[in-house]
Amino acid sequence: MSRERHQSPCARLPEIIRRPDLQSRRQRGLCALVACLGWLLWLYLFLPLSTLVAWIAGIQRFDAYVIESREHSWSSLTVYALTIALAGCALLLWAFYNYRRFRHVDRRSPATAVTTEKLALSFGIAQHSVDILQDDRSLTLEHDARGNIVGIVPRTQSAASLGVPAS
Repeated sequence: MSRERHQSPCARLPEIIRRPDLQSRRQRGLCALVACLGWLLWLYLFLPLSTLVAWIAGIQRFDAYVIESREHSWSSLTVYALTIALAGCALLLWAFYNYRRFRHVDRRSPATAVTTEKLALSFGIAQHSVDILQDDRSLTLEHDARGNIVGIVPRTQSAASLGVPAS
């Protein structure tokens, strides 16, 4: 009884609801159709409100400028199509140029290995402390107010730090 109270609401749902890939194509299609009909109903109910807001704001009707004025619409669409085509051609030319320029050049190189001395200098700790950091799987680092490492406590040890100079 107490176990059922602590279950999440999703735990009580049938597996098919949490895993739509288990639904048949017919069930998924019906779900998509219901969602589409819901959105169309919402838009149908929202359209008068949006028309009222547009009328109050002074926005003219779409059909007066686009549907009835076909020559203006076609000229606008032509300009838009040419602009999109030119931008697409420019991007394709740039991509081809970069491909030709860098096709046989590998500018990536592996990072240089960091030595124990450099790590110790970077963290401001002794080299044997870096060895402890690299060897232990689980440990606790203690920091001062400025974020410097002041103590290393391995999981097996719960007391003192291991030779880390305090700043």
